[in-house]
Amino acid sequence: MSEFGLKIKNIKAGTLFGYNQGVRNRYDYTEAMFSNSLFSDYIIQNGLNVWNDTSTRDIICLDFDFGSRSYEEEMDHLLKQFGPFEHDKSLSEESKERIRAIFRNVIDNKDNYMKCSKDEIREIFYENGVNVEYISSYTKKEGEKKTVINYKMLYRNSSKAKVGQVMFINSKLYKKAYNWLTMGLGKKMPMENAKIVEMSAYAPLTTSTIVGKFYCPVEAILIIKDTDSFYKTIAKIVKAEDYVVQEKVLDETATEIAKQRAIAEGKFLKDGVTPKYTKRYKRVNVIKKKCVVHDEETEVKNTLWDGEMLIESDILPEWVNGMALLRQHFFKACGIRTHIQLFFKDWCEKTGHDYETYEVQDMFGVCHKLKDIRMITTDNAIKWKKFMNLMGNTPAEAYQYWCDRVNETGSYWGIVKTDHPSKLGSVQQMSYQMVNTLPSYNIEIPSPCSTDDVRKLARTSVDYVEGMKDDNSLYVQYLRKNATIINHYEMLADLYDWNEDFGNSTWFRYEKCQVMGSYVNRLRTGKITIDGDNLTIFGNPYALLLKSVGEDPETDPTINVEPGTIQCYTKRFQDGEYLCGIRNPHNSPNNICYLHNTYSDEMQRYFVFSNNIMAVNCIHTDIQDRANGCDFDSDFFFVTNNEVMVKSAKAAYEQYPTIVNKLKESGLTYKNTMKEYARMDNKFSKSRIGIGESSNLAQLAMTYYWTNPSRELYDNFVILSVLAQVIIDGCKREYEVDAIEEIKRIKKLPCMQQLEEIEDELGNKKQVRRDFPEFMRYTRKIHYTKNGKEVERELVNQQKEKLSGRISSFYICPMNSLQIVMNDIKPIRSTNTIPTKNFIVKVNGKANARQMDKILGYAKELELLSKDNMSDDEILAYTERFDQILAELRKMKITNPKTMSRLIEIALNTSNRGRKKDYSRYTRNLLNLLYRMNREAFLQNFAKNCRISEKKSA
Repeated sequence: MSEFGLKIKNIKAGTLFGYNQGVRNRYDYTEAMFSNSLFSDYIIQNGLNVWNDTSTRDIICLDFDFGSRSYEEEMDHLLKQFGPFEHDKSLSEESKERIRAIFRNVIDNKDNYMKCSKDEIREIFYENGVNVEYISSYTKKEGEKKTVINYKMLYRNSSKAKVGQVMFINSKLYKKAYNWLTMGLGKKMPMENAKIVEMSAYAPLTTSTIVGKFYCPVEAILIIKDTDSFYKTIAKIVKAEDYVVQEKVLDETATEIAKQRAIAEGKFLKDGVTPKYTKRYKRVNVIKKKCVVHDEETEVKNTLWDGEMLIESDILPEWVNGMALLRQHFFKACGIRTHIQLFFKDWCEKTGHDYETYEVQDMFGVCHKLKDIRMITTDNAIKWKKFMNLMGNTPAEAYQYWCDRVNETGSYWGIVKTDHPSKLGSVQQMSYQMVNTLPSYNIEIPSPCSTDDVRKLARTSVDYVEGMKDDNSLYVQYLRKNATIINHYEMLADLYDWNEDFGNSTWFRYEKCQVMGSYVNRLRTGKITIDGDNLTIFGNPYALLLKSVGEDPETDPTINVEPGTIQCYTKRFQDGEYLCGIRNPHNSPNNICYLHNTYSDEMQRYFVFSNNIMAVNCIHTDIQDRANGCDFDSDFFFVTNNEVMVKSAKAAYEQYPTIVNKLKESGLTYKNTMKEYARMDNKFSKSRIGIGESSNLAQLAMTYYWTNPSRELYDNFVILSVLAQVIIDGCKREYEVDAIEEIKRIKKLPCMQQLEEIEDELGNKKQVRRDFPEFMRYTRKIHYTKNGKEVERELVNQQKEKLSGRISSFYICPMNSLQIVMNDIKPIRSTNTIPTKNFIVKVNGKANARQMDKILGYAKELELLSKDNMSDDEILAYTERFDQILAELRKMKITNPKTMSRLIEIALNTSNRGRKKDYSRYTRNLLNLLYRMNREAFLQNFAKNCRISEKKSA
């Protein structure tokens, strides 16, 4: 088994449905990973079939991203795709026959077509399971032999649910797997009012990807009741309020009358089918819930150690830094390396207790000797508390039930992640939301930080770009630091090291211009770097030590209440420094935290803090609401001591009250059936667009507010800040307000419909929609590929024109100030370069055309798979395919040096012989394939030395 897990198939559910219906000749899939986890350890030992120690067919991932067409819709689709092809003179007879065959196949399978939405397909697969057919072998005599495996829905974790993906397992293993994941509680749940939301959220915790594990007896954990702390302050309260909206709904009575009239008039089609008739609709008043904002003095609540854990340093593996995020059955906690036993010894000596015999009680009434305790946490880490009524008659019985389940598999704790320094060194990358929400710190009216401040903020990034422009060695360092399997940076760096004069070649200079242009465009999206890092946060850890021995946690002397700021402790910054802290999702100045770093002897004696950990004071502060509902099960803050950021944080804390989410949970209930699981997951999957949509919309409202402040715009970004958190929590709980519907409502508000009056060529005035600020030219995506196919250039240009038409230069905001700063960066000089062909070593002979065509085809395929901002699954799919292609090409064994030489000539366009087709779009992927096939053979095609006197103008 690989260090990451087992390869599995990620199958498009819509295509699988069509394949099983007999209307498709294949189903679509990509490679995915069944990651290493506590669950994978268990199921591999209990019947999972593993092939060649690398993959399995017993687990699959289904992606519910689209539905299936009816017969009529399929015919309409084909007609739009092919049009009147019979009269198309540009098509060969062979092509026409191929299209005819497609139509014949659809007509022959007319009865097999079934229109189903992706939601309906999910219901079918959840309730009935699904068959997947595999080709198991092939012989000339017998043809294909096929194997069919039946699968049942097993689980989805929160991240998979948001993109519509669900894990299914071979039905032969289902009972064993489901029983283990649910600790036997799944079959005990009642039919009515079943907690399937909680079960779906917490049973899969043992399926989380782990990087390692360690042993600790479950009885050595002290679980105590968490503590709440309150703080009274003026806040922005977000509540729900009824409102009436008119909706268009089907009028079934009027529609039935129309249908009967059509029948009565005798309007029949062939075979007695009723003709089409117009459906009738009516408008009705519907009461819905919307969010409203009130400015009120309120008592905000912090839960001191929500999801937090202290772990005896000695039991953690050495490779764990300062913290470890842990998983076990219905258990999730983030632990800090702590000298627990040292604290207990010191406390016993101070209070006169016998360390060897002194006992404390946990929240279940079970006694633990201090000397035996290795981990300390609270009831918020134990997710099984929601099912205690199924686990025993008393809390103590429920606790023992859980202990028994953990002990069954050896009492090992999976480590999901540990903290690590920024890959960028002492700096960290910002986001456009952070930049755009920065307020001015010297204001009389609400206004954003100035262009001069943004220039200061971007100085490190701008200086870096200017340095790379004139220093190829610094540029090559950048290439090596940012090299991945997806880009060609390592190849460029090796070509430069092979011959430094190549850095002055036309192509290398062009690529440098493109690479740095992409980097500057990335900076334009707010990805500038400043001194700082992402720090995992914990609440008052010393107070948790005090609580474990019965002391009052509010006597914690390490981080205290301080007016106008929130005290914290981190070794990443100096004692006494004021800091800015921002947690994601971040949508408003009201979410910026103003922190004061405070060292203490206790923190340094009892805790092993790395530079990427921070403790924050939750006692009588508003930190959790301020940070948009943060908890301590591995949430992190972007923390910096940058002067501009700290001053803006101070202004934000003084002038922008904390937002408090007072939305109630909906009380929606489900039955314990697979159909209800499908209904729930269909609802959750719709949230995948919501997080990005809420952030983008919040920044539009923020930009309009900076430009022309109003209470309505202020309320909009406040509400959207809450909705972002509601959507993230959607896989664990449901609220009285539908977040997606609220986003749609806010988008349609008059204040969000930004119009601009323009004159046409004839002098006529008209209003056009100009609702995008300049920076969204770079933050909004243009789709160059769709479903692995290249989008037509005309459609891409249409997308660009549509985006450009909605951009206005009128808006004032920090992100637009950043565009002004980036405009000051001048492009690299493209003159006085050496022609690239001067570096190509001439190779005599005749190239292998068949091998060339194959390699060129692969380069084109990889180009279609690669795109900006790829998701983890897309990166995995690209990497898997790249490795497959590379393995196939290495088997090919290019023995003729002219073949590689000729492909390099084609890629770099240094020869006019032969092929007329332009492969410049695939240059990078083509050269990168050749380079990775055989690095030494590739480099030998380039001259080692080139005289400077050969330089010419490009």
